[in-house]
Amino acid sequence: MVTHEEIARAGGVRAAVEEALSLAALRMTPRAMTVYEATGMAPTEADGAEISVQVAVRNEEELREAIAAGAEAVRLVGVSVEGGERLRMIARGLREDVKIEDGG
Repeated sequence: MVTHEEIARAGGVRAAVEEALSLAALRMTPRAMTVYEATGMAPTEADGAEISVQVAVRNEEELREAIAAGAEAVRLVGVSVEGGERLRMIARGLREDVKIEDGG
C-alpha cells in the first residue's frame, strides 16, 4: 500500500503510484515466448500478477489522481460514511474494477 508518507516522499500521488507500479513490475517473472504467444496474454499469478498497488486516499483529489495514475485499489482514510459513499461513486465512475476499502 502506498501511504501518505510515501506520497509525500515521492512528491505526489502520481509519482508514488508510478514508483509502486515500477517496483511491482520488477517482481514479475519474464517468460520467453514468441510474438504470437504474447498477443493477448495477460500475466498469471506465476508471473507475479497478484501484485497490486493500493493507495491511501483522504479526499476526491487524491482519489482521482491515484486512479488516473493506475492504482488498482484505494483505501479511504479518515473519510466520513457520507464522504466514503460519494468517493465510491466517483471511483466507480472513473474505473469500474477499482477495489475500494475503508481504512477508518
